[in-house]
Amino acid sequence: MIPQPGSVLTDLAVKLAMSIAPETTSSFAMANTGLISMLMLSLAQDSERAVANRMADIEEMKALFRSNDAQPAPGADLRAAYCERAPASLHLTEMDVFHAEGLELLIDLQAWAEAHSPPLDKAIWQFLRAHTERNKFDLPDL
Repeated sequence: MIPQPGSVLTDLAVKLAMSIAPETTSSFAMANTGLISMLMLSLAQDSERAVANRMADIEEMKALFRSNDAQPAPGADLRAAYCERAPASLHLTEMDVFHAEGLELLIDLQAWAEAHSPPLDKAIWQFLRAHTERNKFDLPDL
């Protein structure tokens, strides 16, 4: 059997919230159980989408870095080098390292764009909106 992390975490979270939390006699323990359950549901969602979301972000950041509006900004050589690279593997920890490098470059680019390129600044804000929508959690009421 191949374990499915999202399913396992969801099943455990629901069991914790629906079977164990109601049996606790302490409001503190019940609150902790609810918190743990929500964190497990968040992990379940992220385990299913993490690599896809990081890759979508990376491709969109590369498109921003390659845009004509980004070319005159300082750090063009660093952005170009980033665009030629890929994550070391599809392991999430290595994806996160590469993703974080892109976000650092994006922060520098946005600081420049705010003062010099309103269209690029707007495009970066659109990326950030898409990023947050991709990564928001849709948690049920338990």
